[in-house]
Amino acid sequence: MELHRLDPEHELERLREFLSESDPHDYLLEDIDEWIRDGRFWVGVEGGSWVAFGRIHDLGHGAGWVSGLRVGLSKRRQGLGSQLLSDMLSDARSVGLTELRAVIEAENLASRRLFARHGFLPIIEMTLRRAKAITVGAEPLRLAGTGDRLDGPVGWVPALTGRVDLLPGAEGGRFGRWDPHIVDRWITEGKLYVGPGLAAAVQVDWLREPRTMWVNPLQGPEGVLLPAIALLAKALGQEEWQAYLPSTDHLRQVYADLGLSAHPFWGDRIHLYERTEAPSASP
Repeated sequence: MELHRLDPEHELERLREFLSESDPHDYLLEDIDEWIRDGRFWVGVEGGSWVAFGRIHDLGHGAGWVSGLRVGLSKRRQGLGSQLLSDMLSDARSVGLTELRAVIEAENLASRRLFARHGFLPIIEMTLRRAKAITVGAEPLRLAGTGDRLDGPVGWVPALTGRVDLLPGAEGGRFGRWDPHIVDRWITEGKLYVGPGLAAAVQVDWLREPRTMWVNPLQGPEGVLLPAIALLAKALGQEEWQAYLPSTDHLRQVYADLGLSAHPFWGDRIHLYERTEAPSASP
């Protein structure tokens, strides 16, 4: 198998055909227009046919996101996924990416074993949840201003991992290393909303049908913050909201009790994996 750098301008439709043939219900078929705006896209070619696909997204500061690995249905269990990932890691290294992350469903044991063989370690178990916007029954959140600061440590996924979902849209990618200056940037961009002991960063131009807000829960107990987010979604003209949330048996029950459902394209438990290596010495 040879690796071929995908040309988004001329090969997008062929990519759609490849994904459809592998899985007609592949969620990438809905998201590919957003994906195609950034990242390094690679296709595995064998005998003139596309047999594999993957993306590396540069998050800046030497960090990257590995996503979308797909192997054609008739070519699975032949080592092509391992070859593709190995070649993609070499490509990432060539452009200075030494800290790479990926999310994998808990039940996708083949992918978890593949990434583990290539040096990826599990960081945290999460769940991707969604819920309807609501109009009543929650504490309101207000847009943060330049004088606002988050009291105490930021919680949720950032506190557990030292990583933060950078939000889709203009930033792109997922889970960069936490930096307190990210809060200042969100305030400047009008993405941080706060309340008494509550904080969440939001992105409203992510998914338009249905209008769905992407959220980083940052501070506050789940029983108060999550309903407040649902109320904020309604106030911002959204129909639904989605977020990566920490996952334990207890928390999954809490989420269910609050009306949050698992995303239909993902299982209820997702692992964040990470691989790091020392930067190459300058010549």
